[in-house]
Amino acid sequence: HSASFVEVEVDEDFGEVKVTRALTAVAAGRIINTKTARSQIIGSMVWGISKALREESVMDHRYGRFVNRNLSEYHIPVHADINELDVIFVEENDTIINELGVKGIGEIALVSMAPAIANAVYNATGIRVKKFPIYLDALI
Repeated sequence: HSASFVEVEVDEDFGEVKVTRALTAVAAGRIINTKTARSQIIGSMVWGISKALREESVMDHRYGRFVNRNLSEYHIPVHADINELDVIFVEENDTIINELGVKGIGEIALVSMAPAIANAVYNATGIRVKKFPIYLDALI
């Protein structure tokens, strides 16, 4: 399980959304290596920010093919787009899963980041966004 909390800044003139802080709390069983687990969660948080604010697959519905076929047309965040990210591991003693009580964490934070960003945008602007990525036209 994971839960994400996000703070955003929204430029009123240009409608640009910037994540200023984000925190994800994860209940992932016993953590064997905190450093690599934290890195995994931060990576999935960045991916969630990307899904909410940058990534868009554009399809030509006549032919069923994607128009943006490479990374020059498929926008992802760069280092300057990412600010303060933090992770909290919630202690869980789950020996039913296995004897060690460990679980895979994969991309668990990805699931909660985009909705958390949409809720932060709502709190900042009063506009409920229901489609990703969040572009200017959704905030007008």
